[in-house]
Amino acid sequence: MLRRLFRQTSDPILRSALVDQERAGLRFALIVRVVVLVTLAVWLLVSVPMPRVIYWLGFVGLFLISGAIPYIMRHSRHWRFWFAAFATVDAALLVTAMLLPNPLQTNDWPVQMGLRFHNVLYLFVLLAGASLSYSPLLVIWTGISAVMAWSIGTLLLALHPDAILTSAAETGDPVVDSQLSLGRFMEPTFVNINSWMNEVVLLMITAVITAAAVWRARMRMVRQVKAERARTNLARYISPDLTEKLAQGRSPFEVSEQRKVAVLFVDMIGFTRLAEEATPEQTITMLRGFHRRMAEAVFACGGTVDKYAGDSVMATFGALGERPDDALRALRCAQAMLIATDDWNTKRRERSATPVRIGIGVHYGDVVVGNVGEKRYLQFTVIGDTVNVASRMERLTRDHNARILASVDVIEAARQTGDGSADLLQPFREAGTVSVRGRLGEVGLWRLDEAPQPAEQQA
Repeated sequence: MLRRLFRQTSDPILRSALVDQERAGLRFALIVRVVVLVTLAVWLLVSVPMPRVIYWLGFVGLFLISGAIPYIMRHSRHWRFWFAAFATVDAALLVTAMLLPNPLQTNDWPVQMGLRFHNVLYLFVLLAGASLSYSPLLVIWTGISAVMAWSIGTLLLALHPDAILTSAAETGDPVVDSQLSLGRFMEPTFVNINSWMNEVVLLMITAVITAAAVWRARMRMVRQVKAERARTNLARYISPDLTEKLAQGRSPFEVSEQRKVAVLFVDMIGFTRLAEEATPEQTITMLRGFHRRMAEAVFACGGTVDKYAGDSVMATFGALGERPDDALRALRCAQAMLIATDDWNTKRRERSATPVRIGIGVHYGDVVVGNVGEKRYLQFTVIGDTVNVASRMERLTRDHNARILASVDVIEAARQTGDGSADLLQPFREAGTVSVRGRLGEVGLWRLDEAPQPAEQQA
């Protein structure tokens, strides 16, 4: 795990995300530092008399400066160096404040007494602050800096002329030796080397555990970024609603179901001729523009793009879950497609490009929804007579010279919703019946020849 802890990702997107999180963590750490130091300053002013408090307030100011300088340098090229350097400065300042006697204090205690008040615990607070940085490397370096600063401070006190390092010379009498050791231990100038070793070991263990926790949080963020990027990439090829459905479960479409679904087919009329007049690049650009506009209309009406097939788009309403207004949504989407195409043609005429004509067929009925294909390549789709009828109706728009052909089934289903259906269905006119190959009986048709005005134009 340590190798992964120190390894930087080669993925530029993930690396950028991690850097952003580190900088955000360091900014948050500075905010916490300011709040803590201001609170500490207020507490010192209340609890420590003058003039002794001036000494401690000076350290509070130094800690504020020590935190502000690397934050100011956070956008420099070597910003990590600045944060690491001032982590060392923090450790040195903290140890100095804990072990150096206050010159404004009147007592004459030995300097070694600074080791008797468990001041090393403040270094663990320093480690806790480093964990907010979102950088396991900075946590490890802060732990090393704390160990180095505390060790140097302890060494300087141990080298003081009046320091006592050993417990006592052994006399051979356990009772006497125990009393001598206890007596030395109680001496104000005694420096306990064993305690120092325990302290530095605990500091490093805490630093490693804290760094591991920060690393785990980073890995969770990496997984989230990868998942979101995968979802974004997936949404480029399939409908956003289908992407969300897939993200909610491991395989939500393994079991096929029968549902009532509105199926819509839209096709560019005369695409072959348009493609012959254009270059391959222009043809691809035109197809992309067509697909994008049709897909936007489908998504705006709560539908699912089932597939793109050349210059044709198949969309469904209710495939992911039946809704009472699926038929109305499909008809609203068909009219939105006409409006989008007319707007597109206005722009095409401005640059002397050939206008685009589309034909739309809409039907409503029972289908089977589920995955088709084999395990390495699955496709969610709908199959059944309703799909065949909708496709056939889209083809019949050429024979009837209509822009939309809708079956009587989808018209009746839309009327039953009652939610604004009268206004939506008002432009449609009955167009007789038609026989569909492979289907018994005839299908009643309704047609729409002109796109309705957008709501803002009507207003």
